[in-house]
Amino acid sequence: MIMNEHRSTSSPASGTAHRRSRRRRGGKPPRLWTGLAAGAVLLLAGGLVLKEGADTSPRSVDATDGAGRSSASSASERPASHEVVETEEATEDEPGAEAGKEKEKEGSPDPGSIPSSGPGTFATAGGGGDRVGGSGRTLTYVVQVEDGIGIPARDVATEVERILADERGWTADGKVGFRRVSGGPSDFRVRLATAETVDDICGQYGLDTGGEVNCNVGQDVMVNLKRWLLATRYYADDVTSYRALIINHEVGHFLGHGHEGCPGAGRPAPVMMQQIKGLHGCRTNVWPYDTEGRPVTGPAVG
Repeated sequence: MIMNEHRSTSSPASGTAHRRSRRRRGGKPPRLWTGLAAGAVLLLAGGLVLKEGADTSPRSVDATDGAGRSSASSASERPASHEVVETEEATEDEPGAEAGKEKEKEGSPDPGSIPSSGPGTFATAGGGGDRVGGSGRTLTYVVQVEDGIGIPARDVATEVERILADERGWTADGKVGFRRVSGGPSDFRVRLATAETVDDICGQYGLDTGGEVNCNVGQDVMVNLKRWLLATRYYADDVTSYRALIINHEVGHFLGHGHEGCPGAGRPAPVMMQQIKGLHGCRTNVWPYDTEGRPVTGPAVG
């Protein structure tokens, strides 16, 4: 908030009053007036000293977070559960992390406007897609969006299809292919839902998603609406890429892949790495394979 600074100005001293203060003889001011004037100057100087001392204290208390906001107000702008994730990431001293911290993007949704709960019922995207991938087995999937969150299931399906069809995705090894369907039996479901619904479904399998993260349980790839819309710290300026990370990470779990760690400073982070908890020296990456078809992996994490 920009506060306008208001200043008041006083009118010029009256020449008439000045003339009346002079005596007739010699035009010299009386000694009494001279003493009063000197006293006034001393009182004014003392007042300025006191004012400077009073202004210093509030500044030392009202520390800012580097963006011109008070530390108290910046903390209250974020939900408490979101602060837990940000605190985890803040412990990592990663290259370029500060540039992405709390970056505001034009058109990004207000976190407070994202519903945290819904009815727990879903709409399935209609139609279907072509098979993508090599000659290996074909996995079918449906895309569903929780009712009442204002996002068309078809839009989400289009994005998921694009991610799973990318040459750097899980089809790169030629062992698996994907095809979206809209009805009948399917191998897995990609479900975009509110944080509370994700917590409920993941919690049935003993996973604690804490209102913040995604999961894969059974045949469900559960995508937290907050993450889909806001991404995380390191992807704050590229939400589209973070959506690819969500899908590739959770589908990777469905395919049997476990968590991995950073393979070395400056190297791309594996898609199976829990990047929301920090990059640990790695560079951001959202694909399981690179452009040359080589897997991007790291050490297994239990």
